[in-house]
Amino acid sequence: MQTKFRNFNLLALLKVVDKQFSDTTDKYIIREIRFEESSNKLRINYHNGCDDEDNALAFVREFSVKANAIKVNHIYCVIPKSSRNKGLIKPVFRESLQQYVNCNAKVISVHAGLSGGGYTWARHGFCATIRSEVDFILQEAKKLLSNHEFGVVEKIYNTYYYKNPKGKAFPMDLWAALDFMKPVLMGSDWHGELNLKNKEQFRNFKDYVSR
Repeated sequence: MQTKFRNFNLLALLKVVDKQFSDTTDKYIIREIRFEESSNKLRINYHNGCDDEDNALAFVREFSVKANAIKVNHIYCVIPKSSRNKGLIKPVFRESLQQYVNCNAKVISVHAGLSGGGYTWARHGFCATIRSEVDFILQEAKKLLSNHEFGVVEKIYNTYYYKNPKGKAFPMDLWAALDFMKPVLMGSDWHGELNLKNKEQFRNFKDYVSR
């Protein structure tokens, strides 16, 4: 593991995860680490096995190496509803980011949607990678917004895809910066990425986890 993820302090990250999350549930917590040498994948499974979103605890991350570039997949991060909005997740994200820097990770990928993540990840600099998902959000915006508001949203969409017809990095943060788009994005579902080697994207995410 140290050959593929050099300078990654797994123990430091797991200690913070357990400190912040272990008291949020009275259910048994599964703590599992998997490293597949054949595929160069490291997976953290930390969850209470609950399917009910209001009571679920899950911190699942997968690290992979391809062409000497490390990618981190944020598969799940959810805590029980009774423990949300208490500042428990930020320390985990801070330590996570530190370890991403330590091991020279290039990209973070997410599936935004769970517990309002469609708005949260957009707000903090993640770009949408699948145009059809962006198209669906645009259609929902047309249903929910006034003509003027929708015109602003559509202009951002048209400007990006005119310049980048095959673009896989739609700037969701531009939509998230519009107050009237919050309800639309809160209910959205999309796949996104953040390029840790992009100074602006890195700074936005670092500012988020540091606040």
